[in-house]
Amino acid sequence: MPKPADLKKLRNIGVAAHIDAGKTTVTERILFYTGRTHKMGSVDEGTAAMDWKPQEQERGITIVSAATSCFWQSPSDRQSGGGEKHQINIIDTPGHVDFTAEVERCMRVLDGVVVVFCGVGGVEAQSETVWHQAEKYGIPRLCFINKLDRIGSDVHRVVEDLRERLAATPVLVQLPVYDDEEFVGVIDLLNRTTLYYEESELGARYTTSPVPGDRKDEVEERREEIIAALAEDVGWLADRYLADQEITTDDLQTALREACVANAVQPVFCGAALRNRGIQPLIDGICEYLPAPTEVYSIEDTHPRSGEKVERHAEGDDPFSAMVFKVQSEKHGDLSYIRVYSGGIRARSRVYNANQDKMEHVQQLYRMHAGQREQLNEAGAGEIVAAIGLKVSVTGDTLCEKKHPVVFERMDFPNTVAAMAIEPKTQTEKGRLDEALEKLAKEDPTFRSGVDKQTGQLLISGMGELHLDIIKDRLLREFSVDANVGEPRVSYRESIQAPVSVDAVFDHETDGRGQYARVEMRFEPDKNVAGVAFVNEVDPEICPPHFVRAIENAFRGAVSGPIYGYPLIYVRAVLVDAQTHPVDSTELAFEAAAGRALRKALHSAEVRLLEPYMRIEVVVPESNMGDVISYISTCRGEVKDAQTREQLRVIRAQAPLSKLFGFAGNLRSLTQGRGVYSMEPFDYKPVPREMMEATF
Repeated sequence: MPKPADLKKLRNIGVAAHIDAGKTTVTERILFYTGRTHKMGSVDEGTAAMDWKPQEQERGITIVSAATSCFWQSPSDRQSGGGEKHQINIIDTPGHVDFTAEVERCMRVLDGVVVVFCGVGGVEAQSETVWHQAEKYGIPRLCFINKLDRIGSDVHRVVEDLRERLAATPVLVQLPVYDDEEFVGVIDLLNRTTLYYEESELGARYTTSPVPGDRKDEVEERREEIIAALAEDVGWLADRYLADQEITTDDLQTALREACVANAVQPVFCGAALRNRGIQPLIDGICEYLPAPTEVYSIEDTHPRSGEKVERHAEGDDPFSAMVFKVQSEKHGDLSYIRVYSGGIRARSRVYNANQDKMEHVQQLYRMHAGQREQLNEAGAGEIVAAIGLKVSVTGDTLCEKKHPVVFERMDFPNTVAAMAIEPKTQTEKGRLDEALEKLAKEDPTFRSGVDKQTGQLLISGMGELHLDIIKDRLLREFSVDANVGEPRVSYRESIQAPVSVDAVFDHETDGRGQYARVEMRFEPDKNVAGVAFVNEVDPEICPPHFVRAIENAFRGAVSGPIYGYPLIYVRAVLVDAQTHPVDSTELAFEAAAGRALRKALHSAEVRLLEPYMRIEVVVPESNMGDVISYISTCRGEVKDAQTREQLRVIRAQAPLSKLFGFAGNLRSLTQGRGVYSMEPFDYKPVPREMMEATF
């Protein structure tokens, strides 16, 4: 495959959306029109190139992110007469909330995102999640309103949804064209042209015509809206606009790119991917408006030893640096997906893992096309590739040169909310199960396994029913583990309800040497903390930094609560005071004192058991609304909002996960299969005392 001569023609993008919005179909069309594939894949038929795992093909959903590359000659390439094309590295991400970690780790390494919205459904529950994930990393976005061939689709309502529900700044650059209610093409507002798609050519060809006479006024009005929106963020365009100077199409495209790269606006495109319409202008938009690696902020992170800030740039002679953002277990060694931020990497070379403080050997490099590979000798800054040979590297690790180390900020992943018991049928199977669980944990940051302290059972934990079902299927089929698997159950948490202050001393003699440390700590509830967060309020002269780090180590990882041993969350541990001994104080003593302080605090504080609550969005026919609301109430749920969308009702509610197992089947029965839903974790709340007495 060709390679761009300069980084300005490289695009690293993701395609993200709510489940069933059509993002994999959009990706399949992009691959077909760019010539990367020669046959259109179908999600429904299980032939989509990007859904290559058996579970994805059978279920018709994306479970793991898949990477690929393609090449496209953009409008600016065609105008300049140059033969060189843009290289587009694409990552197709899952839409189901159970696999949100796949989206999170891909967002961390992307330069731009295409967010797909259903023209009927608009902004849906998982749409909000992926949008905020992109926002978290400051990633510029394009919007593609899909399924405009369906009855009830409405571009302008979706744009309003973007403004109201996502606080976005959408700039509509196209309008749909209908002929007797059939979606036949789009109007390009910037160029004042209409694109009509030919059914017989699978959408590969389209004709360009002037704007229909009855829509010219609408086009000019919408074009003025684009100019006004861009003038708010692009200074030179505002000057021309206020001076009443002519603003050309080139001016608008330049300003739109500038504002999109700055993350000030989001261009909105229209289409119907399944009908093969509107995809080529979207590919043009990816090349014209989303940033190259050189236009994204420079990567600034930390020197692992000195703690000083270190910058890495895609251009120039900066030392090699990269991030491992995904690990895929395979029979002949892990396949590690990496994003190269600076410098370059070669096959059969050695690199330094700054997080693990170990050297790694890169045996082979590949450019991926879903499950297929193309071998590379080297990869440069800005590229996304896969490597074989890394032994200790896990998701979030930084690779670099040992002489020029750097550690990039790691990714945060949500807590697991559901678990199920698993038991190998024989002792031989136990070894195979342990090996499989280790591989799955390395692959998936949201998968956990461990022994329940109360029952002694081995539990596997994940993000929901579907996540656990996929894991069970992989264990039985892919890893050939013969095991008994239980039903899913809730993963509870524990937390303190009010602040508590404690004083703890560790004073022991070990092997003839004294060990002394005293800490005064305050533990307080904090909803912004995932587990137990440590804060130091003591001057370094009183408690040196290496002792402070030892205290912090006591709160790393999962800390068990005192009621049932579930992980402790929403707790901030504050070091208020400390006392050292000139001879006997050690890091071990301070870590032990901090652990003792935590145990004392939990013993004296009011600790409550918390259960995960889910945010639910249900779309049902109006005739079924009453039955569905009643059902949600029986699930201890609370309806927060109900809106009308054509002949449908959109119900948004919150309910505890413990009451939602089997929700899909019950909803299907209540609505005769016409209701659809999505749910995602959003909070932990105290378990009602009467429920605790009945359940525990």
